[in-house]
Amino acid sequence: MEASRTNLLNFLREPKQLILPDSQSPYDCSDGMRSKFWDNIVRLSTEESVSEYYLGLFLILEKGLFCTYEIPKLILIDGHQRLVTLHLLLAALAKVAGDGNNGSVEFSQKYVYDNYFTNNFLNKDEDSDELYYKLVLSSTDNKIYRRLVEGNDHLPLPSQHPMVMTFRFFEKVIRESGISVADIYKGIGKITVVDISTDRCYENPQFIYDTIMESKLTLEQSKLLLKWLSGLLSVSCIPDKKPVGR
Repeated sequence: MEASRTNLLNFLREPKQLILPDSQSPYDCSDGMRSKFWDNIVRLSTEESVSEYYLGLFLILEKGLFCTYEIPKLILIDGHQRLVTLHLLLAALAKVAGDGNNGSVEFSQKYVYDNYFTNNFLNKDEDSDELYYKLVLSSTDNKIYRRLVEGNDHLPLPSQHPMVMTFRFFEKVIRESGISVADIYKGIGKITVVDISTDRCYENPQFIYDTIMESKLTLEQSKLLLKWLSGLLSVSCIPDKKPVGR
């Protein structure tokens, strides 16, 4: 098991595919959560004294389960709500940039799509289509997500779907903020995350379990990670005890 702190945009640029199993909860983001997230983006974009913002954890089952693929296919165990929200912010920012409010930054829908949403060196229309998108959501969300990040939000969409509402919210507040796309993009560039990953080919499940028990993850995060380790690492039995200090 490895844990590394990294810049979010660098994390998104890396060739990979993060897969969210259908059994995970669909995307959801309340009005309050959207507003709080946007307030943090404004602070990062306008205050030079703020050099970093920690977004949270991404818990990933890495490598071993899909180690024969040319692009790493990884199971996203926890963190998909934050990641999708960030993708929707970038998609909305790219749309506004396409309307001319882009300051001096070289920033466009194509730039965002190629660097953050897709493994663009693959050909979407050929055999590599399965690996083309960097994020694959549950079947109920994936079609809407792709339409939004591809810049096809003018096509019919369910207006009350949380992803559509989040995208529309970001588009509106970006336009009304008076902050340039360049400054907002610079602010997003200050976000950091912690990537916690495990390799099925080499990790000992009992060692993984003990590491989780001694970690500072919340009880909810610990339970979620253990659930997926139990199924995906073929652990037949997980000891019945609570994380240390919980």
